[in-house]
Amino acid sequence: MAGAEERVRELGLDIPDYADPPYGRRYGPMKPFHRVGDLLQLSGLTPETRAGERLHPGVVGVDVTVAQGYAAARLTAIHALGMIRYAIGSLDNVASLSRALCFVVCPPGFELPHEVSNGASDLFIEVFGDEIGSMGRASIGATALSRHNCFELWLDLECLPEPTA
Repeated sequence: MAGAEERVRELGLDIPDYADPPYGRRYGPMKPFHRVGDLLQLSGLTPETRAGERLHPGVVGVDVTVAQGYAAARLTAIHALGMIRYAIGSLDNVASLSRALCFVVCPPGFELPHEVSNGASDLFIEVFGDEIGSMGRASIGATALSRHNCFELWLDLECLPEPTA
């Protein structure tokens, strides 16, 4: 299989650059990612453009369809690719995705948050392949997220070791 950066080009994905402006400017001071050795943990990402435009804000199952939620989760995964690039330089430096925590805004009794989260999981498998892109995942129904977003993703992954000098 082609490397992740090549797959991104083949898929025609538009990955945001998180170097400028700084991450989190709409939400207050926060760390965009944390790296300990070969573990990279990303802060929460949402289906917002760098300019703050939201894709399908609202409540899944009320004002947002499952298909729209899936699209929002997919866009959020694309944003995660941008944050990974920012943190470790290249998507080709990802050894394996480890764990995703997916929050889906939905009403009580909604039983399909996993179908929304599949938007992120499917994108990661398209980019990284099954071996690297498959991960453990939890899909959690939430009553609200910042700025009325319908989806938020926290992601942990294993990186290739940093080069030593």
